[in-house]
Amino acid sequence: MAAVAVLPLAQEPVGNLARRLADLIEGADQHPMPDAMRDQIAVRLDALRSRVVRKPERDHRSLFELDDRLIELMSQVEDATEAGTEITPELAQEIDTYFEAHRRKVDRIAGYWRWQQSIADICSKEAERLSARKRAAEIRVTRLKGFLMAFMTARAIKKLEGQKSEIATQRNSTASLVIDDLLQLPAELVERSIRFTKAELKEIASQLPEGHMRCRLDWTLKANDWEPNRESIRAALPMEHTIPGVRMVTGAHVRIR
Repeated sequence: MAAVAVLPLAQEPVGNLARRLADLIEGADQHPMPDAMRDQIAVRLDALRSRVVRKPERDHRSLFELDDRLIELMSQVEDATEAGTEITPELAQEIDTYFEAHRRKVDRIAGYWRWQQSIADICSKEAERLSARKRAAEIRVTRLKGFLMAFMTARAIKKLEGQKSEIATQRNSTASLVIDDLLQLPAELVERSIRFTKAELKEIASQLPEGHMRCRLDWTLKANDWEPNRESIRAALPMEHTIPGVRMVTGAHVRIR
């Protein structure tokens, strides 16, 4: 008996799929339909639908091209209206076609936007998870180093040898600064950053006698690295209404719904 080749559903001719589906439905009419037969009917119906239904051809024109053409068509409509003539059926049909193409293009752009945003969200969550694992691993390494240093220092051991590895202590190439008592430091070696407005600093400088300190403050006032205090500006705007050199601008953004 010759062997019969069984083609996958995706490669089976449409006529064969239709005949098999008709045979299954006829058998279901004559006998009670078991679950296995329902599954076979559903599978072949989906395969037949995917082979028969034609997907719409992709429009390769960009949104800008569609929009430019729509503007041209609407200009023709305005010209016809001003001239008192009727819009031709061809022009009306082309406008409808471009409106539909414009809507489909917007839907595709929104779909691509959502797809890429979902990928970005997944990657962000994965990056956070990996970052947390990285921090935890680094903490464990630091803790292990501290344990080994304490163990080897307490026993005056400079090297631990294994069969394939060794662990040894080594002096740092540069010395680290350690402050044991801040209060014992000379006053000229202790400093603190204090923020003043430019007006306050100018008033302080004007009250100082001529000397090194006043020169330093004057030089600071002439520097160009001053930064605006945005919180103070926002708080002052409602009361002052206008502030020279400052304006509030309401921007815009795009989003999908």
